[in-house]
Amino acid sequence: MKKLRQDRSPSPWAFARSVLAIAAIPSALVAQTSFQLGTVYQCGPGRSLKVVSCAGPANTDVCDVQLNSAGQPSQPAKLPRQQVVALLPLCHVQTAQDVQADAHPPARPPSQASSNGIKVGDAVEVVTGSGWTPAKVVAINGNSYRVVVYGVQVTKEYPAEVRRVGGASAQDHANGQYRLGDRVQVNVGGQWVDAKIVTEMGMDYQVELPGNRTAWANPQNLRPAGPAPAAAAPKSGVPPKPGMTSCAGKVEGRYATTGNFGAFQITFRSGKATMTDVGGNDEVFECWMGDGKILLHQPAHANLDMPIDPNNDGTLQTPLGEIKKKGN
Repeated sequence: MKKLRQDRSPSPWAFARSVLAIAAIPSALVAQTSFQLGTVYQCGPGRSLKVVSCAGPANTDVCDVQLNSAGQPSQPAKLPRQQVVALLPLCHVQTAQDVQADAHPPARPPSQASSNGIKVGDAVEVVTGSGWTPAKVVAINGNSYRVVVYGVQVTKEYPAEVRRVGGASAQDHANGQYRLGDRVQVNVGGQWVDAKIVTEMGMDYQVELPGNRTAWANPQNLRPAGPAPAAAAPKSGVPPKPGMTSCAGKVEGRYATTGNFGAFQITFRSGKATMTDVGGNDEVFECWMGDGKILLHQPAHANLDMPIDPNNDGTLQTPLGEIKKKGN
């Protein structure tokens, strides 16, 4: 599984690649180029290098090089001497003016929005050593976001390290971002199987599969699933248990408490039962009978069913106490 990327200073290899990409260096020019240990060379705005030491004069000998990018020194990088020499024709010995310019780069107004729908000032989440962490966007450059996290400004890349707060958009899904609880389809042996995301670690996702199984998947093996099918609305007028019949015409009238447990009443009318508490609040149930019992039932809340036992003296025994018929 991929490890979460940690915050770090600019990669020296990224610097070397970007400089080398400027031009192809003729081998003859490489052979003629030399450098001084400990000398700082300016290789463009905000970029400089210093060769600290080299193992020898051969092209394959390794040199310890300090590469600085945007004024931030990195840890010494180990580069073959040939690669160091290839960089130098694009550089010059650093001057006092270079140092001054690097210390005070021209201010660039931050972009206000990106094509990812994230704006300057937006609250986002970014990957840190602690997982997805709240942050705030202060500048945008394409898919690179300058954010403040734990009071420190760092640069994070979308989609691997930056995501919007809340649900993932269709664009986020297209870029491999999902959220906990998202319904997805996962490619299992060449077949797309419905699943749900139950754990996330960066852009790796654990999904729950049919049959009480789980698996880890990356974005290449995931795609959004359609919305969950709407649950069928419970039907009224349907017996909650086979064999039960409506109370209509069998239990009718107003019943109220006879003891001291609490004052409430139930009014039975045409197969319905309206329970009224001491505060005058009403709750309506369907009334069903079967196996010598009465059952007050709400189709949408079957767990709130109230069983009632008819007593021989005509009273009704409820979980809240005995009630007696008081009127029609």
